Amino acid sequence: MNKKVVVFLKKNPRICKDIILTIKKCLEEHLFVNVNSCNKHELKGKCTGYWRLHVPYDYVVIYVIEGERPDRHAAIIKIMTEKEYHNWIKAC
Repeated sequence: MNKKVVVFLKKNPRICKDIILTIKKCLEEHLFVNVNSCNKHELKGKCTGYWRLHVPYDYVVIYVIEGERPDRHAAIIKIMTEKEYHNWIKAC
């Protein structure tokens, strides 16, 4: 996880547990599997290469896929609110 992501989670301990549980489920256990409860997809246009995952409390996780097969993993770049996400996507 990016240093900013760790700081965000430490500043928000009340929501941290639920967000981390969703991240573990969707980005560790089911990274390359479509699971209905994991609302994730690759971004398009100028944001190609970035992926987004909706997590509890109206937050969005932005991540990239790193590594070579079979050792690929998700590297989390940002966690932001839905509003911040929509502004970020417009600027991307």
